[in-house]
Amino acid sequence: MPLTAPAPPARTATLTAPPWRGLPAAQQPPWPDPAAVADVAGELARLPALTAAADVRQVGAALADVSAHQAFLLQAGDCAEPTGAMGVAALQGKHRVLGEMGEIISNRLEMPTMTVGRIAGQYAKPRSKPEEIVGGRALPVFRGLNVNAPDADAAARIPDPRRLLAGYHSARALLSELHIIAHRAASDLTPLSAASITARRPRSWDGTLRAVLDDYGRTHRTEEGWRRTGLWTSHEALLLDYEEPFVRRDPRTGEDYLLSTHLPWVGDRTRQVDGAHIALLAHIANPVAVKIGPGISRGDLIALCQRLDPHRRPGRLTLIVRLGAADVRRLLPEMIRTVAEAGHQVVWACDPMHGNTFTAATGHKTRHMDDIVAETSAFIEILHRAGQWPGGLHLEVAGDRVTECLGAGGPRSEQGLARAYRTLCDPRLNDDQARLLAQRAADLIARG
Repeated sequence: MPLTAPAPPARTATLTAPPWRGLPAAQQPPWPDPAAVADVAGELARLPALTAAADVRQVGAALADVSAHQAFLLQAGDCAEPTGAMGVAALQGKHRVLGEMGEIISNRLEMPTMTVGRIAGQYAKPRSKPEEIVGGRALPVFRGLNVNAPDADAAARIPDPRRLLAGYHSARALLSELHIIAHRAASDLTPLSAASITARRPRSWDGTLRAVLDDYGRTHRTEEGWRRTGLWTSHEALLLDYEEPFVRRDPRTGEDYLLSTHLPWVGDRTRQVDGAHIALLAHIANPVAVKIGPGISRGDLIALCQRLDPHRRPGRLTLIVRLGAADVRRLLPEMIRTVAEAGHQVVWACDPMHGNTFTAATGHKTRHMDDIVAETSAFIEILHRAGQWPGGLHLEVAGDRVTECLGAGGPRSEQGLARAYRTLCDPRLNDDQARLLAQRAADLIARG
């Protein structure tokens, strides 16, 4: 908990038959023992929530500012997040580089940047095929550490529901670390003692410290310029056996929130309008996001917006377009017109990573900065031309000096990819590439 220490709201009668139960659910692991999965789900339901409804509402308010052209959304982090000590160790780098990117954007645009990590739950991945070839052997595909292990071993690739519990405890450790980082950063502006910070006594904080924490998850203006204040959390709500136990009733509002994260999204492979994942997002009170690929029809786009944002509430729905540099100019203008004509005030965000992935001759999955910049630039230009706000970026960023994406700031040749290729799944931007893209996007937006 970055700000609010969440209580574990009681399970409610409304969840005895949740509306997504029994609907088609794509990309679920082939768990070998359904009874073991049910046992783990029951254990998760008894554990404290990872986030708090009050903080989720604050995230929704910040996204409403983005939809009103008064802020920018920066969402970034791992493709497939490491768990345990490795995840905690990697957090510092992600927190740092997202803060740097947010400050670059805010200094250029003169507005707050909302910073959201793909962290504390990005432990599962949809995959295009059920098997992959590793070392000449066909193995069940790696689906993220909440499901199986990446080791080139058949036994390690068997889905294990106990990993869901490991994922929960890893997320909890990361949220605790984010809490510590936020309070440490805020205390730098005040003369408070370490004991008072450790005690976490909000009423003892002076106005300066309280103002910083009230602006959590955004850059905020100081005398020296724009300054980072922390990260909200997000992940793909993919594994229904993990997410369902964290749908909890908020006693204050009577609404159900998904308290495994602040901002859940559904991917392009699981966005079926009549499917379980969309039913889950439609039910919860969190702000939600959907990734939109080149295969979506106009009818499905309208239906998704109506299903997830029936009241047309600013900040409720973020559409993350992942079209690829080759297709964005052809497809995005019609998508924007369709949503505008339906009356939805969505946050438009660009994922310039997933539509531009290819396999190098060395066997490494990679992306090229030229393609990433090209899609980002086209996204901004098209939104501006349509009179809409290019409100966000959704990126895979390592927070480390990796060599996973080719081009500016990274390896110049495919042979250089192996030097520091550390991702568990898809290639990520290194620190230099992340800052370069933030500067490029901010310059294009500022020029209008």
